[in-house]
Amino acid sequence: MYLAILPRMKWLSTLVVAATIGSTGCDYCGPEQHAITTSANTLMLGGDIATRQIQFVTYRLTEPPASHDVFQFVFNTLEGSTSGEGVALTLTGTDAITQEHVTIVLALPVSLRQGDEYPVGGTFGIDVNSPAQPGFWGAHDLAQANGADVAFVVSTYSFPPPVYTPNFSAASSSGTIRVVNRTRGHVELDLNLSFADANGNVRTVTGDGQANTEKSAALCN
Repeated sequence: MYLAILPRMKWLSTLVVAATIGSTGCDYCGPEQHAITTSANTLMLGGDIATRQIQFVTYRLTEPPASHDVFQFVFNTLEGSTSGEGVALTLTGTDAITQEHVTIVLALPVSLRQGDEYPVGGTFGIDVNSPAQPGFWGAHDLAQANGADVAFVVSTYSFPPPVYTPNFSAASSSGTIRVVNRTRGHVELDLNLSFADANGNVRTVTGDGQANTEKSAALCN
């Protein structure tokens, strides 16, 4: 009798699994899904203005809108690849007082070794209104092999149409970026940066920033 019940139990288990998959549409097929997130716990904005926090520092990058080459370069670097020279990562947030949009791009050596400290060696420009965000992410040729390059823009957002109007764009910069924690798929940075625009106005950014990879199973419809 026991042997007679076994086939029925197996058939019932198969039916339950099939019904679960059919009702949820979640049979986890297809390639693994990837994303990249950047964030900060405490990031402060100062200089020739009263010191205040940069709020809501969080960004999630996926492919698309990022191109395949750009996304894969950043993802693979965070996962431990040392191919290439530099990698660009972006932090974005909001000035807690003025509600202006703050964009910081950090271009760092791909090695990203824990304990390494990179002096800022170059300043580059970015177009905060470009949907493609060139220079925000991906491979970057560093001004100094063991240094960091940075971009920094503070802008006002208006709508409609959606437009960012820069109020401060760094023309020069100085400071350091230190890797305080590094594991596969994760890097945490300590930032101590100073920026000056073409008119001599100064902004500083101090605090932490981090980047992480995300992996999840693909769901079938």
